[in-house]
Formats: sequence, structure tokens, C-alpha cells
Amino acid sequence: MTSVNLKTGGLGWMLWLFLAGGVVAGMGDDKSKRMVLTESDPEYVRNENYPEKWFRVLRKGIDTTREYLGNYGPLCVYIIGQEKDELKSDAVADRIIEAYCRNRHGEAEDRVQDCLRRKGGSLVERARDGSTEAYLSYVDFLDKPLAELVFINPHGFPMPYLHTRGIHEYAHVFQRAHARTPTWLTEGGAEFLAFYLGDKHDWIDFEKSMEGSMRMARKVKKGEASLIDFEDVGKIEKERPHLKKYYRHLAYDAGAWAVALLIHRSESRSVKQFMTKFYPMLDEKGWRSAVCRYGGYGDINAFYSAFAKQLEQPEKEQMKLLRVIKP
Repeated sequence: MTSVNLKTGGLGWMLWLFLAGGVVAGMGDDKSKRMVLTESDPEYVRNENYPEKWFRVLRKGIDTTREYLGNYGPLCVYIIGQEKDELKSDAVADRIIEAYCRNRHGEAEDRVQDCLRRKGGSLVERARDGSTEAYLSYVDFLDKPLAELVFINPHGFPMPYLHTRGIHEYAHVFQRAHARTPTWLTEGGAEFLAFYLGDKHDWIDFEKSMEGSMRMARKVKKGEASLIDFEDVGKIEKERPHLKKYYRHLAYDAGAWAVALLIHRSESRSVKQFMTKFYPMLDEKGWRSAVCRYGGYGDINAFYSAFAKQLEQPEKEQMKLLRVIKP
């Protein structure tokens, strides 16, 4: 691991969700702009006067997922926090901003200076204002794209949930090595894996986490929105912004159950094989074909219909589905 030493001498929950999903959901299909397997460890940039325990928890989640999915990059992880007054010093803040902008823009001094004034500075300002955020930012204007995982005030996330934030966000880095998926599959895939790996490491309970997601998915007013509406969160922003209230419910929570259904319907019923077999299928004929082939559906409408029926099943039947899923 590379760590940048930055020693000293409420945007809220919903904004975090939107940043996390909105950036990833727009991923393109240009293979030259994808993440690749690499031998290089992530670079960590953080203000080291912020309690190290939060860094250790996030790094553990990220490393756990790297071991499971493979080491993709290049990746830079930013952990910026103010639990008391750690960012009060402009010197501490400036070192973080400088590292962020140099990593993004290198020797392009005009872009560096613009970044210092705008995007870089906003990271520290949001931390100082008490925002709690976790998201992937994808820098694809470079010759070799760079993935950034940004964690602002991670102490604001409840424990042990913070472990799963590292898993969820690194899953997005892995997804960036493959062709585009709809928002519900992007966020649902990351959330399902966070629950699954979190349980394997005794950080959270898989079934209880999935039960919570099912409760959230069922809070959507019948007939108002469904999984299909969250294929493209960007379109919702432009065309049906009133549905943004269901972003958590459908992209994340229903999405996690949609992934569970796909795994359950597959020949192997294996979580690991979903990661290693399903994602490469995306390049062949796109995500709709991959969903149908992997789950054994005649067409994408058959999948959506089956998922709608799954939401209506009694809790006992839903738990049966989870309990036959294999490693």
C-alpha cells in the first residue's frame, strides 16, 4: 500500500447515495477507459491527525474485496475527516487538496490550479461542514483512467456498517473493469456483495441485512415505481425527478434482491461465479442478454416479471431463496 503522509506542523445521507450511484451509473463501454488488473496497491491520501481507526476499518473492507474480486486500478483512496478540529489548519487542508489535484491532473498546471480552486477545495469544505459521504469518482479524461474512492467524515457512518462501505465502493471499481450495467444492477451488485462479504467476516448479518433491504423495497408505493424505472438514474434526474425519493429503495435495496434472484436462478447458485462468469458476459451482447442468459429468462420482461413476483413472496419463502445460495 502507498500512503501519502499529511501530518499537521450536512450534506447528508441522501447526497452520499446520489453521488455514489450517479457517478457509477453512467459508466461507458470504451474498453480503453476501464479499470485493469494491476500489481500496484491503492494509494491512500488522508489527514493523519484524523483518528486512524476509521482508516483501518475502511482499508480492511477494501482489502477484503480486493482479495475476493482481484486487484483493479489504478486506484486512489481519499479519507478526509474532521471529528473535532482536525481540518482547522489550512496547512493540513492544503496538503490534501494538492495531492488530490496533482493525482488528477499531473503536470497540466492550469487544470491543477482550477482544481485547487474548485473541486479539490470542496472536499475539505464538505468535511468541515459535517457531511458524511462515500462514493466512486471516475477520472476518464486521463490517458489511463483513475478510480477515486472518496470517504468524507467516515466516522459519521454507523458501525459496523462502515466496514461494508469499503466493500461496496471497491465493488464499483471492479465493475468499472466491465461493460455498462443499469443503475439497479450497479448499486444492487455492490450492496449484495457488501452484505455477503460483511457476513463472511462477521461484521454484519447477511440475512438481516437482506431483510432490511426487502422492507425498504416494499415501501415503494405500488404502481408508482419499480426496478425497471431505475435502469438509468440520469434519466430520472432529467425526466422524472419525483422518483428520486425511491433511489435508495429500488437501486440499492431492490437491486440487491434482484442480484440474489439472478444468483439463485443460475446453474451454480454461486456468488463467486456470479462475479467471475456474469460480468464477462456483459461484453458479448450487453446487460439485458447477460441477465436473461445467466438467469434463464426468455427476455428481460420475463426477468422483471419474476422479480415483481419475488417481492410479493412471504418472508419465509424469500429466506429460502437466500439459504440455497452458495459461496
